[in-house]
Amino acid sequence: MAITELSASKLRRHFNAKTFPFKTTDELTPLDSIIGQDRALKALQLGLEMDASGYNIFITGSPETGKTSIIENTLQRYAAKRNTPNDWCYVYNFGEQDVPRALSLPAGKGKVFRRHIADLINTLEIEIRRAFGSEHYENQKAAIMNQLNQQKRQMLQELEEKAIELSLKIQPTSMGFQTIPIKDGEPLTQEAFQGLSKDEREDITQKVQKMEVEISETLRNLARLEMRFQKSLQQLDKDVASFVVEQYVNEIKETYKKHRQVTAYLEDVCKDVVANSANFIDGFQGEGGEENLAFKKSFMKRYQVNVVVDNSQLKGAPVIYETNPTFTNLIGRIEKYPVQGSYVTDFTMIKAGSLLKANGGYLMIDAIEMLRNPFVYDALKRSLKNKQLRIEDASELYGTLSVASLKPEPIPLDLKVLVIGWSRIYHELSRYDETFTKIFKIRADFDYETDSTPTSVMQYAQFIKRVIDQEKLPPFTREAVEEIVQYGHRLAGEQEKLSLRFGQIVKMLQQSAFWAGKQKAKMVDGKHVLKAIIEFENRHNMIQEKILEAIKRNRKKIVVTGAQVGEINALSVISWGDFAFGQPNRITAKTYIGNDSLVSIDRKAGLTGKIHDKGSYILSGFFNAQFGEYAPVAFSASLTFEQSFSKIDGDSASSTELYALLSSLSGVPIKQGIAVTGSVNQNGEIQAIGGVNEKIEGFFEICRHKGLTGEQGVMIPRSNVSDLVLKETVREAVAAGKFHIWAVDTVDDGLEVLTGAKAGKRNKSGKFTRGSIYAKVEERMRLFSERAEKHRKSLSDSQKKNAEEPAPPKNDPPEENPPQEKGKEKKKKKRKKKTL
Repeated sequence: MAITELSASKLRRHFNAKTFPFKTTDELTPLDSIIGQDRALKALQLGLEMDASGYNIFITGSPETGKTSIIENTLQRYAAKRNTPNDWCYVYNFGEQDVPRALSLPAGKGKVFRRHIADLINTLEIEIRRAFGSEHYENQKAAIMNQLNQQKRQMLQELEEKAIELSLKIQPTSMGFQTIPIKDGEPLTQEAFQGLSKDEREDITQKVQKMEVEISETLRNLARLEMRFQKSLQQLDKDVASFVVEQYVNEIKETYKKHRQVTAYLEDVCKDVVANSANFIDGFQGEGGEENLAFKKSFMKRYQVNVVVDNSQLKGAPVIYETNPTFTNLIGRIEKYPVQGSYVTDFTMIKAGSLLKANGGYLMIDAIEMLRNPFVYDALKRSLKNKQLRIEDASELYGTLSVASLKPEPIPLDLKVLVIGWSRIYHELSRYDETFTKIFKIRADFDYETDSTPTSVMQYAQFIKRVIDQEKLPPFTREAVEEIVQYGHRLAGEQEKLSLRFGQIVKMLQQSAFWAGKQKAKMVDGKHVLKAIIEFENRHNMIQEKILEAIKRNRKKIVVTGAQVGEINALSVISWGDFAFGQPNRITAKTYIGNDSLVSIDRKAGLTGKIHDKGSYILSGFFNAQFGEYAPVAFSASLTFEQSFSKIDGDSASSTELYALLSSLSGVPIKQGIAVTGSVNQNGEIQAIGGVNEKIEGFFEICRHKGLTGEQGVMIPRSNVSDLVLKETVREAVAAGKFHIWAVDTVDDGLEVLTGAKAGKRNKSGKFTRGSIYAKVEERMRLFSERAEKHRKSLSDSQKKNAEEPAPPKNDPPEENPPQEKGKEKKKKKRKKKTL
C-alpha cells in the first residue's frame, strides 16, 4: 500500500498527433465497418439468420450509440438479398360478407389485379347490356312469350267452350272470372233468375258451381304455366349472361391460373354477376337518378379490390421502422364512413399497419412507445405467436363499437421483429411475462464503450471522415482528431476506453465545424474542438455557476484552507440532462459517549437512499473490526451533509464520512484544502467510484475562485486513476504544483494525506503505534468507556443509597365514616327497617 501523488502526465491519455499517418481527414477513407459492437452484431446475425420460431430480437444499449442506424444498415443488407414478398389484397366474400377474403399475389401484381377486375366489371356492364338488347335475345324472349301466350289462349278457349256447353258465359274481372248464366242467348238477370222454377234454379246453380271448379283449375294451370315460362325466361337470361360473363372471366382466370385462391374468387365473381345480371341491364336506369347512382355505387363496390400491401416499388424485403406504434399504426384499422346518420364499413375500408407492410421482411419498433400504447404489446405477441395477423377494429377493444364491424381473414406472417429498448425493460418483461422470451429469443446488447487501441483510434478517425462526408463539413486536422478522441475518452470516463456514444461525437463534430466557420478557417483544428466543448459547457452549466456563486458569497459554506477536527469536504456529481458537474459537500462528525450507535442525521430526515445507508452500516463494521478486538467499541456519533436538503445516495462518500469520524475521535484535524471521494469496505480498502473527473474539476473550480494555495487537491481511489481525463486547466495547475491529486489504496493512506499523521499499526502487545491516529481513537474510546462506567456506577450507588434509607412516616388516611358519623348511620338504618 502506498500514497501516490499523480503528475500531470497521468491525468489523461496522451497521444502524439504527429504520429497519426495523416495530416488531415482528406487523406482518410470513410469508415465502412462498425466500431466495438462485435457482441451485438453476432447476436443480430444469429437472430436474423435463424428460421426457427420465436427468433425475434430485443435490442438494448445506451442511447446515442448509433444502434438504430447500425440495425437499419444491417437490415438493409439482409433485405437486399431476399426475395420481394407478395402483395396482399382484401376482396368481397360472396358467401360471408362480414369476413372479407385475403388474396396473395406476387409483388406488384396487386394493383394489376385490381385494374383487371375494374376493367372486367366495366366491360361486363357494357357487354351484358348489349347482349340483353340484341335481336337474338329479343327473338328468343319473344318466342318464349309467344309460346306462353298461345298456351294461355288455348287454355282460356277450352274454358269458354266448357262454359258454352253449360249455357254459361265467363267474363274476366280484376279478381279472375265471373260466371253468368245464359238463356235464349241472353245473360240471365237476377230478377229473371228468381222468376224461374225451383228445378231450373237448382240446375243453373249446379252448372255455375261446376264451372267455378273448372275456372279455379284453369287459373292454377295458368299460374303454373306462368311460373314455368318465367323460369324459362330466367334461364334464358342466365344463359345469355353466362355466355357473356364466362368468356371474359375465363380470360382473366387464365392469367391467374397459378393462384388458386384468385381463380376461386373469379369463379365467385362470375356467379354473382350472372345472378345479378338484372342490375347490369336496368338496375341503374329509370327515375330517381340519385338513388340509382347511390345503389349502383353501393352494389358495384363488391367487385372492387382493396390492395392493402403494395410491394411494387420494393427491391428485396421491406425494412420498416415504426416510430409511433399505436394499435392502428402497427396492426391496421377498419375505417368507417357516414351513411344517413350512422357509420358503416366494408372491406374497402381495411387498412394495413406496419406489421403487415413489413411482412416478409423486418420491422423495428421502439419499446417505450410500444408499451405506452394500449393493447399493442399483447396484439404483437399474439400475432407473432400465431404467425398470422388479424386486422381488428380498435373500437372493439376500447368497448366503443356502435356498428357492426368486419372480421377479415387473417394473413400469414413471416417476418423478423426487432424491438429497441432499455436493458431494464428487457429484464422486467423477462421477469414478469413468461411468453416474452419465447417470442424474443435473441437479445442484442450494444456496448457504450470500446478499448482504446491504435486500431480503434484509427477507426475513430475514419468515422470522423464518414461524418464529414455525410454532413459536408470541412476537413479536420490531426490535432482536431486528437481532441475528438480525447473527448471520446472523456465520454467513456476512462483512459483505456473510447465512447461509442456517436450521437455526442457527431454533435461535437458539427459544432467544431461551426466555430471553425466563424473564424473563417478552411479546416477544423484542435482549438475549434476545444472551443466547441467549452461552449457546450457554457450552455449547460448555469446551475453549476449558481452553486459556485453561493459558495463565493458564503451562502454555502465550503472551507478550502486550514484544518478542522471532524470536518471534511466530500465530492458529489450532479447530472443535469446531458451535462454533469461535481460539487463539494461539507461533512461534519460529532462523537460522544454512547454504546456503538452511529446516527446519520440525513437518514433520520429521510434524505438518503439505500446505497448510502449501506455505506453507513459498513462504517460500523470497520470500527468493530479495527477497534473491537480488544475492547468493546463504546461511542456514539452523528454525521451529516451540511446544507444539503435534497436526496443523497451512493456510497462514494463512505470513506469521507469515516475520515471525519476518525478525526473527531482522535482530535487530529483534517486539511480542509483536500477533498475526498471513494467508497470503503469493512477492511478499510478504498474502492472505485463514478464521476471522478467531474468531482475533481468541480472542487478545482471552487479552489481556483477562492484562491489556489498550492496545498489543495483531491484524494481519489487508486483504481480510478485510469479513469482520469481531466481538463487542460486542471492539468496545468497540477503541473505548476498549484493543485494536487493523490491516489490511495486504504484508509490508512488517506489519513496520512489528510492529516500528515500516521494511522498506526498494532504491535505484538495489541497496542497501536504511540501517537498514531488509531492510538488516539482507541484512547478516546477508552476514556468514553471509563466515563460511561463511572456514570453507571455513580447512578447505581445513588439508587442503592436511596433504597437503604428508612421510608418517611406515612399519614393515616382519614376514615370514611368518623365515630359520630357511624352512630348516625346506624340510626338511619334502624329507621329504614321500621319503615319497611
